[in-house]
Amino acid sequence: MTRAGPFEGVAVLMAGRSTSAALLGRLLADLGARVVTLCQSPDHGGPFERWLHSAAQSASGWDQASRLLETADVLVCDAEGDERLAALGLGAPEPLDRKPELVAVRLSAFGLTGPLRDAPATERTLQALAGLTSATGTEGEPSVLSVVGLASRTAALSGLIAVAAGLIGRERGGGGDYLDIAEFDSLFTLTGTLLPSVALAGRPPRRTGNRHGMAAPWNSYACQDAPVVICTMGEPIWHRLAAVMGRRDLPDDPRFADTAARVRNADELDEILGKWTAGQRAVDVVTALRAAGIPCAQVAAPEEVRDGAAARRRGLVTDPSGTPGSPLHSLIPTVTDGPMPRQGCLWEPIARGTPPLRGVRLLEIGSYTAGPHAGRLLAQLGADVLKVEPPHGEGSRRLAQQVAGVGYLYYVNNAGKRSCRLDLADAEGRAGFERLLAGCDIVLTNLAADTLTAQGLAPDQILSRHGVVHCTVTGHGLAAADRSVDTVIQAESGIMHLIGGPGAGLRTPVSSADVLGAYLAAAAAVVSTYVRLRTGHGCTADVALFDSAVWLTQDRWSTAAPAPVPHLVRAADGTVLVDAERPPPQTEGPVAAVLDAAAAVGVPAAPLHDLTRAVRHPQVLARRMAVTRDCAGTTVLITGNHLRSLLREDPPPTCAPVDQNDPAWLHPAPTEGQQ
Repeated sequence: MTRAGPFEGVAVLMAGRSTSAALLGRLLADLGARVVTLCQSPDHGGPFERWLHSAAQSASGWDQASRLLETADVLVCDAEGDERLAALGLGAPEPLDRKPELVAVRLSAFGLTGPLRDAPATERTLQALAGLTSATGTEGEPSVLSVVGLASRTAALSGLIAVAAGLIGRERGGGGDYLDIAEFDSLFTLTGTLLPSVALAGRPPRRTGNRHGMAAPWNSYACQDAPVVICTMGEPIWHRLAAVMGRRDLPDDPRFADTAARVRNADELDEILGKWTAGQRAVDVVTALRAAGIPCAQVAAPEEVRDGAAARRRGLVTDPSGTPGSPLHSLIPTVTDGPMPRQGCLWEPIARGTPPLRGVRLLEIGSYTAGPHAGRLLAQLGADVLKVEPPHGEGSRRLAQQVAGVGYLYYVNNAGKRSCRLDLADAEGRAGFERLLAGCDIVLTNLAADTLTAQGLAPDQILSRHGVVHCTVTGHGLAAADRSVDTVIQAESGIMHLIGGPGAGLRTPVSSADVLGAYLAAAAAVVSTYVRLRTGHGCTADVALFDSAVWLTQDRWSTAAPAPVPHLVRAADGTVLVDAERPPPQTEGPVAAVLDAAAAVGVPAAPLHDLTRAVRHPQVLARRMAVTRDCAGTTVLITGNHLRSLLREDPPPTCAPVDQNDPAWLHPAPTEGQQ
């Protein structure tokens, strides 16, 4: 086994220094690529900024761009860099005219199309426009502004997915590609879990604080010294929690007898738990609950994460001074000792201009968000994603807010796939699964480590027989053998501290650890597939949600001062978030007038939209980021494809495979929506 740099020998030309572009450049360098930048490193900034820009070699100037492009495999630029390149006759997509095998990625706030393509933006204005700020906080209280860099991180990981997939497509004969990735589009993909209230009820999602709309108890609770997050889902965990509290009577109370009753009576239940935790230290509460297998965590500050053992163990801290590290434990695969017999369709050539993963067979075994969302991302790049569900269907089918008897989350995370149902404990079902396994290229799962082993799906059990890519996504990696949930990961990674402030904790309104973990898993799967294509070795990717969540907070590790507070300008017909030290000269009149005044002086600003308005925004419509599908006579709203190529017209995602049971691989033509 080895963990060599997957991109060793790949030459990358950087033409940008925005946060998302710099993050992508750092990831590529840490994965073994030789990165040369046309930009000067910033002459200001703290330890994070210095680390971020330190991996690239500096070119002597922009006049070297044409020469360096001749030997580059990959071009990464941002909006400013693209403008500089355009002045040299190398603006998007001209570089591919000169070098048809080039893989190019442009990262910008809004992309090359839509009414906002040239507008300035910041993380806060993007979150305001996407409807996330409006949904952050507790019902009945004002919205909470977030400093967590969701837009830049999802865009950077989108860029990594695009680069790795582009290199695969080039190796298969598909030629180069030019991806136009917008931070706003990437951010908007996180809103999938908030869309049901918009599509089904026509109202914005409620601000729920740290509660869960479909489970209770699920919240943060004050202890003597710090808050803790406690999350229960289902009866077994609830009964164990009551036992640890010394309140075995609670499950027999009609108010708390089942999940629906507990959700209805969450106020009373939270009061009981709050009294129990208030008299104890946070560490004692967490120790007792984890011993009973109950998901929980102390709400950690970013500097506590930096100094903690978990981040160091996962390589997210690289030295005693607290220098950050990229999430390489998740991204760099472990490979088999030697090449394995070829299987699947990875080595089949594809036509030029074809999606890079065309025909690649992905077997998905998982539920809810992290695994399924990763599978959907790879389906958008052409993979034939076959979702294997148990006979009763995967768990998200039974969640609340249903359409035709199926939970809305299933539609969001499984668009563009096919599905089958197999009982792996039954001889016939297992035989069918083994036939699928023998023909696949990638196995993707977010099942827990003990479940994988019990079902014969663990990496060593699969790779001993099949030379595939095996990608798992769990809370802290397979060795931890834990069952974690999104809110717990947000608590222990520093996300909740950054949003809620010292002595408190507030989660993002979306499952950010799950979704960012899905992006990391999709990136790990395509990086591993590139290694498999080049070497013939089987690969194992061990992805941790913790890695993606901590990577999200590294820029705040050494920043003691709070982030500057933006201005909320009350206009005649709404509110505008102006992310600057002072508001623009004109702050009266309608929202449009305030936005025009801000744009005239180059100040980033955005309307504070709720999600009902965000899905109708002209930029969202122009980029097709909110897609409607008819499912059993009901209009379902899902997020669109943000991995946008300038060289081909990718079809919108098909509806999720609700009623499908097709346990066979496609050959040779893909289904509609997987072209």
